[in-house]
Amino acid sequence: MPVKKKVKKDGPSHARLTPFARGAIAALALVAGWSATDIAEVVVKSDGSVPTIRAIIQATQLAEAGGGLKWDGLVSGSTGRPRETSDALDKAILKMVFKYRGRAVVTTKFIQNSLKEARGVSARTVRRRLGEAGLKWLRRRRKTFVPIQHHASRLEWAAWVLRRTTSTLKRWAYTDGTVFYLARCQSEMQDKARAALGPMVYRMADGRDGLYHDCIGPSAYWKAQGTPVRIWGLLLAGILFIHILPEGVAMNAQVYASLIEAKFGGWLKKAFGRKAKHGAFLVQDHEKALWKAAPKKAMKEQSMTLLEDYPKYSQDFNAIETAWREVRVRLDATAPTGTDLEKRMAFIIRLRAAVAWVNKNRRAYLLYLCHNQKERVRDCQLATPPGSRTKH
Repeated sequence: MPVKKKVKKDGPSHARLTPFARGAIAALALVAGWSATDIAEVVVKSDGSVPTIRAIIQATQLAEAGGGLKWDGLVSGSTGRPRETSDALDKAILKMVFKYRGRAVVTTKFIQNSLKEARGVSARTVRRRLGEAGLKWLRRRRKTFVPIQHHASRLEWAAWVLRRTTSTLKRWAYTDGTVFYLARCQSEMQDKARAALGPMVYRMADGRDGLYHDCIGPSAYWKAQGTPVRIWGLLLAGILFIHILPEGVAMNAQVYASLIEAKFGGWLKKAFGRKAKHGAFLVQDHEKALWKAAPKKAMKEQSMTLLEDYPKYSQDFNAIETAWREVRVRLDATAPTGTDLEKRMAFIIRLRAAVAWVNKNRRAYLLYLCHNQKERVRDCQLATPPGSRTKH
């Protein structure tokens, strides 16, 4: 019999009765005929504290329901706190996800705002119920990869980056261009609406519903159907600078060289202040026009050193790619809701406002993106297989 010296506790004890202790309670109550008060004098919980009269009565009732002395003292959830949600609420939460997925950003907050019964439980409980149903908060289906022949060069780059000092890495700058397209038809407006739902959705954890209509993001090529607005940017020291190319102008070696001469030096001074005289190390992707002689010459004149060993197929190492994503999210959040298609000048005004918003409200995150080079390359080393595309 589990008889121990009682230990006085300052506050309430949350320890549970062990199966052996519950078995002892059953024996004393059903065979010896002891009262709950008498049993409390000799039976203790796992931490040495005294069980409550209610706990002893519950254990006795469980023993009677479980076969009397044949009961092994094991219970499933009967001694813990009661389940916060009913079966009906669990089903309602799950139904809410599938009803609005693909039509709204279905988060736990959305579920609680939409489902009155769910407001009485915590957001953590709602997430737990979704997890029990096999759902996880996953990125909507996208396809990216790195050809296997480029894995070795990425791993060499990773090893080189890990040997750089923190002061050196803080002087890195990232440049790249992107294109936004003005929608021109109803189907493209629908894809804009789909993009506004964000990149994440509750999906089955095993991924089997990845191609369901409500789990797919906007088409990978829908944006190429409208009028392009071409942007070039530079990200350094946690600040995103942009230049909007004139309508009808595409990036080439001469345009890039002129842009570097006109903008990069000023951007460098705004970001680094007095330290701009030390220059910056420039990361850029491998479009042929960017690596011509004219742009390289302009970089040297603006105190920018091109990192020429930067590997191909490595957009995940170029932090400005993630910065563009932040701008797109902001643009989606501020997209006009009317039926009239947005004009170029109106979009440019909204674009500049989106960049200013990101620089102000996401400054800490942009700074983190500029300085997390070692985290990115370590993820590359740990990827499966090593050298393949990372989450960044």
